[in-house]
Amino acid sequence: MHWILSSPNNFSLTRTIQRSQDFLLPPFGVNQAQEQLERVERLASKHTVALLISQVPAGLHLEVHQHLTGAETEEISRKTWRMLRLGENFTPFLLRAREDPLLRRRMRQGARFLRGATFFEDLVKALILSHSPQNWGAQRIAWLVDRLGDSLPSNPTRHAFPTPQQFLWNQTLLNEILGHALGQTLHALAERFRSHSDKFETLIHPRLPLKAVETCLTRLLGLDDKMLALAMLALGRYDYLPTALYAPQARDPGCSLGTPRVGSEEILARLRPWQPWGGLVYWLWDWTARTA
Repeated sequence: MHWILSSPNNFSLTRTIQRSQDFLLPPFGVNQAQEQLERVERLASKHTVALLISQVPAGLHLEVHQHLTGAETEEISRKTWRMLRLGENFTPFLLRAREDPLLRRRMRQGARFLRGATFFEDLVKALILSHSPQNWGAQRIAWLVDRLGDSLPSNPTRHAFPTPQQFLWNQTLLNEILGHALGQTLHALAERFRSHSDKFETLIHPRLPLKAVETCLTRLLGLDDKMLALAMLALGRYDYLPTALYAPQARDPGCSLGTPRVGSEEILARLRPWQPWGGLVYWLWDWTARTA
């Protein structure tokens, strides 16, 4: 079955895919032309489905081969809304960014970064990406999804993102894939998320004071600077100013990820004038350039 989901007038799925190359991690996938987004998703009904998202003049075309109930259709629509940040208004930032010659060059692919269907998925990926050797993070995430996630009935080689309980049931496998220290940390993260799920849900509210969000994440999870930067990006808290540069694969030359040339004070000096969008500038800026 298929249906149309409305999207903002300035939304481009192709640009979002291009902007998010370092975050296109399993269970996400794209077609060869990078104009359609694919994902395997485990629903609350425990059904596992393959979702295909493409853009049409009327909005976003969502397609699932199975027949869905009304509740399942609503769940997929809600998760798509979150993954593509369709509820975020970037217009004030885009108008301002176009006035900055250096930042304007970074805006060809827009300002939206793909995120997971749930905040738990974002946290797990943030932990692994920020604590893995360069180029290992994406592979480790793929291994975990393939080994722990529910399989797609029509194609058992494809899997959904694991639930907190699936991580908790597989401590030995976590240690095997991630190493003992990181495996233990991920196990503890899943346990804390399961035990305090109500507290994490409150963090999603955009009007919650930034300090309260930061305190909750650091006290409950012990996030370091790099993981906290990724978590705040996932929450859309662009008013959070990271001070440590995150440098994964940097596959996309249009992305700001790479070997840093600047220190924390230089980062803050660049970001503060952009508040409340400083955190977004952090992810868009080319920190490897001499002009930074």
